[in-house]
Amino acid sequence: MDAKELSEFLTPPKMTTREILLVFTGAAIALLLVATGTSFFRHDYRYGIWCFLVAIVLGFVVFRKRRLALVITSLGSILALGSLGFPFHPSLVGLLLLLGCAAAFYLTVRWSYEKYPYLSYKHMHTVFEGEAAMAAENARIEAEARELVKKRPYGPWLFR
Repeated sequence: MDAKELSEFLTPPKMTTREILLVFTGAAIALLLVATGTSFFRHDYRYGIWCFLVAIVLGFVVFRKRRLALVITSLGSILALGSLGFPFHPSLVGLLLLLGCAAAFYLTVRWSYEKYPYLSYKHMHTVFEGEAAMAAENARIEAEARELVKKRPYGPWLFR
C-alpha cells in the first residue's frame, strides 16, 4: 500500500448536502431545547413552551427514523458551543451541562458500538439513513467477516 492509497483510506468520507442540512437541523433542535431550559429558568413559560414545541415538531418531522443521528448532532453541538463559551462565562450550571453532554455523548457512542459493532466512521452515511439501514449494513459486514474467517481461519496474514 503506497502513501496515496493510505491517505485515501484514512481520510473521512465527505458529507452530502442532505447530511449537512441534517446536522444543522440537529444543532438547531439542541439550541431550541437549551433556550427552553433557559426560558423556564427565567419564568418565561410561553417562550419556553413555543421553543419546546418547535423542537419536538422538527425532531419528529426530520429525524423520524434517525434517532441516533439526532442525539449525536444535538449533543455534539451543545458540547462544542458550550465548551467554547464556558471559559468566558463559568458557572456551575454550565459545568454541569458540559459534563452531562460529554457523558451522554460517550454513552451514546458506546451504546451504538455495542449495537452495531461492525460499523466504523467509514459508514457515516448509514447513520443519516436510519436505524434499519445501520442494522442492514452491520449484518452485511458481519457476514463478510464470517466468510473471510471461513476462507482464512488462521487470519489474513497467513497465506496457504
